[in-house]
Amino acid sequence: PPLFSIIHECSSTPWQEMYEVYNMGHRYEIYCDPASAEEMIDLSLQFGVEAKIVGRVEKASGRKLTISNPYGNYLYQM
Repeated sequence: PPLFSIIHECSSTPWQEMYEVYNMGHRYEIYCDPASAEEMIDLSLQFGVEAKIVGRVEKASGRKLTISNPYGNYLYQM
C-alpha cells in the first residue's frame, strides 16, 4: 500500500528495515500446498475478499527467510 512508501520516504528508513518492522500490507497468511491455495483463493473471492499466493516455503538447512521484491532481496537469518 502507498502508506509504506510514504513512511519510507519521510523517515529514510531502509526497505529492509521496513520489512522487519511492518507487515507491509499483509493481513493474514496461510501456509499450505498449492492445490489447497487455489481452492482457498476461489472460496475467499466468493466472500469478496481478495486473496493471492505471495510466496513459497522451501526446505532449508537452517532457519532463514528471504524476501524478494522490487526494492531488493533481503535475507533474514534466525
